[in-house]
Amino acid sequence: MDPSGESGTAMITFVGTANPGFAPYAMEELRRRIRGTKVSGLAPGETFTFTTGEDDPHEAVKELLRDEPIFLRHMFPIETERQATDSLDSTANELQEYARTLADQVNGRKVAIQVRKEQNSPFPYTSAEGRDCIIPVIQDLGGETVARDADWIISIYATKKLLYMGCSAPRDNLSDWPGGAVRFRKDEGLISRAAFKLLEAERVFNIPLDKFSNALDLGAAPGGWTSVLLERGLKVTAVDTAEMDPSLERHPMLRHMRSNTADVSFPPGSFDLLVCDMSWDPYRTCRLVSNLAPALTAGGSGIITLKLMYRKPFQSIQDLMEDYSEFFDIRKVKQLFHNREEVTMWVKRK
Repeated sequence: MDPSGESGTAMITFVGTANPGFAPYAMEELRRRIRGTKVSGLAPGETFTFTTGEDDPHEAVKELLRDEPIFLRHMFPIETERQATDSLDSTANELQEYARTLADQVNGRKVAIQVRKEQNSPFPYTSAEGRDCIIPVIQDLGGETVARDADWIISIYATKKLLYMGCSAPRDNLSDWPGGAVRFRKDEGLISRAAFKLLEAERVFNIPLDKFSNALDLGAAPGGWTSVLLERGLKVTAVDTAEMDPSLERHPMLRHMRSNTADVSFPPGSFDLLVCDMSWDPYRTCRLVSNLAPALTAGGSGIITLKLMYRKPFQSIQDLMEDYSEFFDIRKVKQLFHNREEVTMWVKRK
């Protein structure tokens, strides 16, 4: 069932996922956003259930999709619950029985099957084996099983006691990756794992990097984000007192300024993209980025990491958004899968 496409008032319960340690913040966001929602932890600090509470369930879901919570990484609606056991046959029967109820959705459509389990679950299969149990049923119903670009996603989550199962359109899950865990192929020549963060931001914010032409990378060394931008064909001005990776230093599209960010200036409108992944106090980073805002063209984009260094992350994020809004329109703030104690913000120059 598509939870945002049917009428009715029955409360919907979801499995939600956040980055490790950040489930309490995701649950608090949902309490603030959905009147009367009930939340309950599953995997400590990461996975939980939540309901649509007292609000119209479909309107509540639409609002979550329209304005995504910062810390909620992934969700799927629970349509069926079954007891979790360590029996191979019993578990396979439960999975297949649920899949057979989806004939109307899957006939002639592409279907992804995503199976996850808690560490202490008795669920007897690996994720791949769980998918293999369901694939023959989907094929018998006239569906095509795929890993990406699906029309529907069948989600299975196994806890210590229960199997949660649901089917939804990818757009309604916030992410079409299992649990929102965006995985990129590891490149042996990768300069820094931070590159994955920018690649994920490109996908989550839907801003193809190759549409830009001239980028400013603040705190660039050793060059993880710079390398992605160069690969996309951009000219990059990288600002950092530290050395860039030797593989980048002679790149014809790179200008490396061995300076502190506070000491550089540029003519107005020099860049159409500004990126910043500095591991500094976020308020100091805000001042530095804001001082360089005139160097960004009107309507130019910024992708900025906000370090969560203080005990009240909601207050810090709110304060920083207010500070950045003097020069920028805040488009989206999201904790990406590749973020750690931080979130990533997309802004556009006013």
